[in-house]
Amino acid sequence: MGADLAVGATRELARSAVLGLCSQALAYPTREAVAGLLEEDLSFASALADEMPSEVAQAVRALAHALEGATAETLEAAYRERFSHVHPRDCPLYETDHRAREVWRQTEILADLGGFYRAFGLAECRERADHASVELEFLHVLAYKRAWALERGEAEHASTCEAAERAFLADHVLRWLPEVAERLRAVGRGSPYEAVGALLAAVLRAEAERTGLPVSADAPIGPVEPRAPEDVALCEEPS
Repeated sequence: MGADLAVGATRELARSAVLGLCSQALAYPTREAVAGLLEEDLSFASALADEMPSEVAQAVRALAHALEGATAETLEAAYRERFSHVHPRDCPLYETDHRAREVWRQTEILADLGGFYRAFGLAECRERADHASVELEFLHVLAYKRAWALERGEAEHASTCEAAERAFLADHVLRWLPEVAERLRAVGRGSPYEAVGALLAAVLRAEAERTGLPVSADAPIGPVEPRAPEDVALCEEPS
């Protein structure tokens, strides 16, 4: 394998690790999910963080610090405080809450997301297709597949993953998740979710810069005021 491909594979593996960390951090914090977050996702992303832009690496370290001493109980309490309702107004975690008020438009977005997932042999499970954690997990999977393809010298497969990444970022992620990141930093103040928001913001800026894609919004929801603090969702389809 050439040096350029080796560097590319390492970079994509680092992207995959950090995207996976963001995904797991925004999933509902069940005991199993928190164990994976603290024991696997955080460790993996921390080990590869220096392969990412410095802002992302610093944000990973800040999240690791914020999660020191965290437990499933403390994270669930913080999560429920901020996202306890099905569609919380301050920081909804579903794309259709940000981009679509009409039922037909919501259906269109969900169908498009399902098409992306099925194209790579994945199906949503345990969470709706437009949840932030699911969309970030899909990018995590694409980056991992691209890293694997580059490692094996499969240029065509790597290009297919790259094209899907660009389309998914342009059509979905960069249209609404930057707003979620900013809202998380406000509603999560005083909890680890403030650091989650900071990491997500840094990752999305890095993705926009890497691809040259713009950050845009269709129909942002109303302003948010800061408040005082009081699992993997994609599965491989059966063959």
